[in-house]
Amino acid sequence: MATVYEFWQHRATGDVWAVKLSQGRVVGATQISRADVTAELLPYLAYRSDDVADLQKQPRDFRRIDGRRVA
Repeated sequence: MATVYEFWQHRATGDVWAVKLSQGRVVGATQISRADVTAELLPYLAYRSDDVADLQKQPRDFRRIDGRRVA
């Protein structure tokens, strides 16, 4: 299965995260500025595995926003 990159936005705060998924599981994430939501950037961001737990705790608190890319 391909690596998938997405942008997720926290519903309550509006914070935006770039998310890296492998086989449907989040394997890396990094918080970014809303101004940086550009699909071309997704594969080049510095994804951190230690940020993954924060996104997986409450997945319903996030929504996917435009900028998805499959590599």
